[in-house]
Amino acid sequence: MDIERLKNNREYEFHDRVWDDQTQIVLYYQEQSAFRIVFWDYYFANIFDQAELGIQWTGFTRDYHAVERTLDFRDEPIAIGDLDEYLNDLYTYNERMANYKDGRARECYRLICDFLAYAKETGMTVMVDEEI
Repeated sequence: MDIERLKNNREYEFHDRVWDDQTQIVLYYQEQSAFRIVFWDYYFANIFDQAELGIQWTGFTRDYHAVERTLDFRDEPIAIGDLDEYLNDLYTYNERMANYKDGRARECYRLICDFLAYAKETGMTVMVDEEI
């Protein structure tokens, strides 16, 4: 894994200054805040909008559709409590994202997976925040 791409990666943020209200989601390691990725919430929509119905959602799928837990931005940044839950949820999208038509969304998905996987390997806490 190329950990340098996990450091201050802003490649997937919204760059059109015409729209000032575009939300950016920020993931960073509480123990090493230089390792952070920032991406436009549009990419979350590309990943999680078509969640499988009829099953109990977990991880980011649940948070995205219910606007709760890690994506409830009313307070301070929120720590991901169970990395396995969030990684397992992300991995359920692996097959669909491997062939997804939007290449940037596909790459952003991989970056998010790698970011959480590295946190699990190293025992770091992933924090979730927003930038507007």
